[in-house]
This record gives sequence, C-alpha cells and structure tokens, in this order.
Amino acid sequence: MDSIIKKIIEFRDERDWKQFHNPKDLAISVTLKASELLENFQ
Repeated sequence: MDSIIKKIIEFRDERDWKQFHNPKDLAISVTLKASELLENFQ
C-alpha cells in the first residue's frame, strides 16, 4: 500500500497539484462526484 501512495504523491507533485489538495477542496470534489453519481439514479 505504501508504494501505491508513494506513486500517487509523485504523480501529484510532478504536476504541481499539491496546492489543490487541502481538506476544503477535497471535500468539494467528493461532494460533486457523489452528486454526479446520484444523478444517474433520479
């Protein structure tokens, strides 16, 4: 599991995405994706 997390962090850092990985932005992203999934069941 540690090797997968390391690869994900390397992927993120290569693209300078760390600035977007804070609790608020991650919570917003999860909420938006959940809403998109829920839309399929309406």
